[in-house]
Amino acid sequence: MQCNGPDGDLLALLAASRGLNARIFSLLRLQLLQGLASLGPDGATYRELKAALEVSDGALYANLKALIAMGYLEPEKVSVENKELESYRITPAGSAEWDRTRDWLCRFCECGGDRPAES
Repeated sequence: MQCNGPDGDLLALLAASRGLNARIFSLLRLQLLQGLASLGPDGATYRELKAALEVSDGALYANLKALIAMGYLEPEKVSVENKELESYRITPAGSAEWDRTRDWLCRFCECGGDRPAES
């Protein structure tokens, strides 16, 4: 397998993966980190996240709690239309982990040589 990434070295790419937190590698956790990183300090309410991601309450709740336990998200109570809602925003540690993960994923996608032509 040839690696066509920026450094051209598959072994370096694999070695770089050791610095990542493997517990964030689920589609939903990656989506949460990406989405909340793009929203910045405003974050999003539970209701907004559920609607955007179209996942069950159980899946969303469990993954939010896992990311909070890792120190990557921070919950906050907010008042919206006279209702108290839970809102979430990414922490500096979460942002740094997302940046490392995103950069590695981009390198990973560049690696592997030419893809066969689709028919």
